[in-house]
Amino acid sequence: MSDQATATVFEETFKNVQRAAEANLKFQQEMFRQWANMWPGLPTPQTIWVNKLRDFQHEWTKAVSALAHRHHETIEKQYRAALESLDESLRFAEAKDPEEFRKRSEQLCRKTLDCVREISEAQVKEFQDGMNKWVELVTKVGT
Repeated sequence: MSDQATATVFEETFKNVQRAAEANLKFQQEMFRQWANMWPGLPTPQTIWVNKLRDFQHEWTKAVSALAHRHHETIEKQYRAALESLDESLRFAEAKDPEEFRKRSEQLCRKTLDCVREISEAQVKEFQDGMNKWVELVTKVGT
C-alpha cells in the first residue's frame, strides 16, 4: 500500500470518527432534552448556556480533529525517517575502509539524533497547541 493510499485511509477514518462523535453528541443532547422535559420539577435549560456548551463542543471537536491530522502527519514523517535510516544502516556493508565506516556511522548517528529531536519538538508543540486551544475555548465559554 502506498504512502498516499495509507494517508487517504487514515484521513477517511479520522473523518468518519469525527462524524460519528458529532452525531453521538447531538443524539445525547436530544435525549437529555427529552428526558428533562419529562420531569416537571426540573427547570428547562437556559438557551444561552446550552448554546455556549454546544459551541464549545463543536469547536473542541474541530480542534481535536485538527490535532489528530497533525499527529498523523508527524507519525508519517517518523515512519519515512525510520525507512531512510534503515536504508542508510544497510549501506554500512558498502564501506571500503574503516574511515568511511566511521563517517557513515557518524552521519547516521547525527541524523537519528536530529530526527529524535524534531519528533520530540513536534510532540511538545502538538501538546501545547492542544492545551492552548482548550484554554481558549474554556475562556470563551466562560464569558
